[in-house]
Amino acid sequence: MIEARNITRFFSVVNDDRTADGVTAVLSVSLGIPDGKFVSLVGPTGCGKSTFLEILAGLQAPTEGDVWIDGRRVLEPLPASRKEMDAYRRKYRFLSPIANSLFRDSPKHDIAMIFQDYAVFPWMTALQNVAFTLKLRGVPRRQREDLARRYLARVGLAGSETKYPAQLSGGMRQRLAIARALSVEPKIILMDEPFAAVDAQTREKLQEELMDLWGGTGRTVVLVTHDIDEAVYLSDEIVVFSPQPGTIRNRIPVDVPRPRRRDDPELSALRERILAIYRQDAEHLADWSI
Repeated sequence: MIEARNITRFFSVVNDDRTADGVTAVLSVSLGIPDGKFVSLVGPTGCGKSTFLEILAGLQAPTEGDVWIDGRRVLEPLPASRKEMDAYRRKYRFLSPIANSLFRDSPKHDIAMIFQDYAVFPWMTALQNVAFTLKLRGVPRRQREDLARRYLARVGLAGSETKYPAQLSGGMRQRLAIARALSVEPKIILMDEPFAAVDAQTREKLQEELMDLWGGTGRTVVLVTHDIDEAVYLSDEIVVFSPQPGTIRNRIPVDVPRPRRRDDPELSALRERILAIYRQDAEHLADWSI
């Protein structure tokens, strides 16, 4: 279970004239995601979806609030007062600075994240990319290559093990990123616009492959996307963010049985509902700007 509690993220900004300013990307967002669900985050550009996803992953610390996964906090907040600092020192008084750095402010190891830009190592072959990820998770050397080959095959990259990312198409590079994420068998997969950089036909194929890989695994997936069709086709629930500062505008269940047809009238109705929310928010912002 993922539990985000009252998440706010504020960024300080220094203007060209050196005056201080700030932007609230996410404001008081609370969201619970049950195990095994596929949830998509949608909303207008700049509404804080990716920021919120990175907070779930522990890649950013929230200004306020915290994230818990199965009852464990993802990031421990920094001490904000003398009292908190004293308590922090008491808690870690028996740990060396090196040990402390390993335990504090570290994302949990049951999370994997897939980015839009593939995030693979260009100097490693496809096989080496996956094997290196397994190495970081402590998988014994004799098991790494077999596991790497197995997951490359699962995403359709059998026969491409010795190719470098530059020798792969965009769709194949994203398959490689998915293979790396799946190979460590994480409980939670976080995806930030993973198919945005590929053409429409490849995108649909990757969506189908993702559904095949996800189905029946019990893994939780949280997807950030601007593609409403993608969200309604893949998701168990869609969370609609408001324009900046990002808050949860709507939570829409997708109660359409799987496997799904892209031309299903129920999916089309959901798409129109989300578009209507977007139009309403845009009109509201226009009224305020007059």
